[in-house]
Amino acid sequence: MAESNAFDLVLGRRNGPHLRLEVLGYVHPEVAEPHGFDLLSCRVRAHADPVDAVFAFSVRVMELIELRAYLGEINSGNGPPAAFGLSGGLFNLSFAPSRRGPVLCAVLLKSIDASHTRLEFMITMEPEDISNALAVLARLPA
Repeated sequence: MAESNAFDLVLGRRNGPHLRLEVLGYVHPEVAEPHGFDLLSCRVRAHADPVDAVFAFSVRVMELIELRAYLGEINSGNGPPAAFGLSGGLFNLSFAPSRRGPVLCAVLLKSIDASHTRLEFMITMEPEDISNALAVLARLPA
């Protein structure tokens, strides 16, 4: 994934609580990993008033492919709840679809460097938000 192939995935509404996953490119572009095991360098921007935070994570392509498959499942109607642990569990998304309203998504972000940071918040995703996320994730391999 060259720099020109970088992309942004937004979960939630930009004018409300949301998560923006900026895929910057491969962590090791010079190494060919087995399908889905490539690591992507990502910057995660979390916005939930009054907090704006930025986290850096390495996420496997396969983790995003699994997220894409799940969003495709709930995009076509009500689906089961699901949770995704990305980046070794430092970045977690838990979805609770509902027949009567938007999909709730709990976000948990952790950073363990010089200090320990933990950020948890909820976002809502309308059907159009899920469709937009699927369109962005279509850039990943099949």
